[in-house]
Amino acid sequence: MKLDVYRSCTRKEKMDVLNTFWRRNVEAPSRIREAALQYGPVAVACLIAIAVELAVVISVAITRAYVIGAVAIVCEALVVWSLWWALVRTRDIKRLTS
Repeated sequence: MKLDVYRSCTRKEKMDVLNTFWRRNVEAPSRIREAALQYGPVAVACLIAIAVELAVVISVAITRAYVIGAVAIVCEALVVWSLWWALVRTRDIKRLTS
């Protein structure tokens, strides 16, 4: 994945990138939008990996430790919602940048 613009950002700019990526109606310069566009697929890939890991935890824990399984189910719901939002924001930023 190409992350050259994101990697060249300062710490403050990276915070702006995260703000631009995860929130709507944020006015940002083109450099920040381009970095957010590069950040999007990385965020989606990481959330998919977390969702798969939690699915394994749920499948093992649900038969052995109900409390851990229940906590993992709640966490999985949060991760799936975050994944959906990341996909929505990636699409929106791509549309705005083009």
